[in-house]
Amino acid sequence: MTAPNIVYLMFDQAKTAAMSFMGNRDISLPFCDSLAEQGWVFDEAYAAAPICTPSRASVHTGMFPQVHQVTCHQNRAPHNLPQLAELLQAEGYYTAAAGHYEPERNLHRGWHEHSPMHERGPLFNSWMEHIRSGRKDVAWSSGAIDVDASEGNSALLTDRMLRMMEQANSSGKPFFLHMCYADPHPPYFVPKPYDTMYNPDDLALPDTGNLDELPDWHRQARQQVGTDSATEADYRKVLAIYYGMCRYIDDEMARIYKALEAAGKLENTWIILGSDHGDYTGDKGFFNKSESLYKCLLHVPLIIVPPKGSDEPGPRRIADIVSTVDLFPTILAIAGATPPINQGVDLLEWVRSDHQQPLRQEVFAQIGDYHGFIKTSWPSGMPEAGRHDSLTHCIRTGSKAYIEDPDNGDETYDLEADPNELVCLTKKGKPPLDEEFQMMKSRLKQFQEECMAMREKLGIIPGDRGFVEGWE
Repeated sequence: MTAPNIVYLMFDQAKTAAMSFMGNRDISLPFCDSLAEQGWVFDEAYAAAPICTPSRASVHTGMFPQVHQVTCHQNRAPHNLPQLAELLQAEGYYTAAAGHYEPERNLHRGWHEHSPMHERGPLFNSWMEHIRSGRKDVAWSSGAIDVDASEGNSALLTDRMLRMMEQANSSGKPFFLHMCYADPHPPYFVPKPYDTMYNPDDLALPDTGNLDELPDWHRQARQQVGTDSATEADYRKVLAIYYGMCRYIDDEMARIYKALEAAGKLENTWIILGSDHGDYTGDKGFFNKSESLYKCLLHVPLIIVPPKGSDEPGPRRIADIVSTVDLFPTILAIAGATPPINQGVDLLEWVRSDHQQPLRQEVFAQIGDYHGFIKTSWPSGMPEAGRHDSLTHCIRTGSKAYIEDPDNGDETYDLEADPNELVCLTKKGKPPLDEEFQMMKSRLKQFQEECMAMREKLGIIPGDRGFVEGWE
C-alpha cells in the first residue's frame, strides 16, 4: 500500500473564536468550513504554549516546553531531540516547508526543501512591508497594506508552496508539506481587498467584563500597549482587519487544495488544519498576545481530514480535550511510523476506536522563563508586563482553569460560570479555592515533575538563545 501524503496547513495566531466553523457568524471562511464538513473537528484543542516558538517546538517534538526548553522567544530548539520532518524523511517522505516554521530557531531539520517567510527576495520584501505597517506606540493600530492581495506575503508563500508541490510530485515519494502562513499575526494590516471585507460596525466585540476583576499586572500591560487610549471604533477596526487576515489565509489555503485536487492527490492525502496559538483581539482589553495562559491564546482550531474515499471514520465533531503535542504522534501514525518517546497521544488510533473514553482528563500549557532584552514591542510583539521571568504553567479541564504564576500570583477561573475568564477567583478578597481546584494544583505539580523527569531521562541539550529582529 502506498504511504499517504500529508499536508499540514497552519494559521499564525488564529483564535478558535474567529472561526466560522466554530460558530462565529461575523466571519466567512468557506475553505475552512468545507474541511470541517469533510473531516474531524476537534472543538477543544489547546496549544502547548501561547506564543509562536514554544508552540511550534512542541508540535515538532511532541514535548511540552519544560522538556524541550523552548519556553519563550529567546530559546532555540534542543540539539538532540528528533523533529517531525527528520522522522518522516527517515520513513521515505519528501518533506517541504514554507513560511513561519522557525528555521532560525533550530526548527529546520529534516526538510528537503524549505523557504522561510523572510527569504531574501520578494518574500522578504513583502514580509517587511507587513511588519513595518502601522503605529509603533499602540497595539490597536490596524489597516491596509497598499498592495494587491496577490502581492502580499501570504499569496507569495502559496506561490512558493505550489512550486514545492511540483518538486514533491516529481520525487516519486510520498510527501509531507507544511504551509505556515504569517497571517493573522499582527501588525493588524492586510492587503486589499481584505481590509474592507468586514464592516467594523457589524461585528460583535468580545465581552471584557470588569477589568478590575483581572490580575493587577493587566493594568500596567494595558498602559504599555496604549489600550487605555483605544476607542470602541479602534477595537472594531482591529477585529474587522483580523477577520480579513483570516479570510486572506482561507482563500490562499483553498489554492493549495485546488492544486492537490488538480494533481489527483486527494484520494491519498491527509489534510490537517491548525494554528500555533490564538490572539486577544480585544479579549481582556488586550491585543496580540502575551506570555499568559488564557483560553483566547491557547484554544486553537484543529481539523484532520482523511483521504477522499478512504475507510477512515467519517466527518464528526469531537468535544474531548486534546493538545497540539498530540499532532506529533498522530502525523507519524498517519505515515505508518513508530514515534519516539513523546508526551502526545495518537489521535488517529483514538478516533478509529470511536473515542469511547476521553483522550485526556486535562490539558497543560507552559510559557515564560524569559530573560531577554526585548521589552514592550509593538506592533508585532507583546507588553513588557506580559512577559514572565519565571516559568508559568496551567492546567485546564472542561470546567476549570488553574494558572500557576510565580511572578504575579496564581489565577483560577470557573469556566462553567465564566467561560471567558473574566473573574479571577484568586484575587484578594475572594473565598478560598474549592477541592477541585486544590486537586488541579496537585496534578499540575505532578505534571511538572513528569516533565523534569522526561528531560533528565532524554538528556536534552538545550538550544542556544537568540532573536529575530522585528518578529515575535
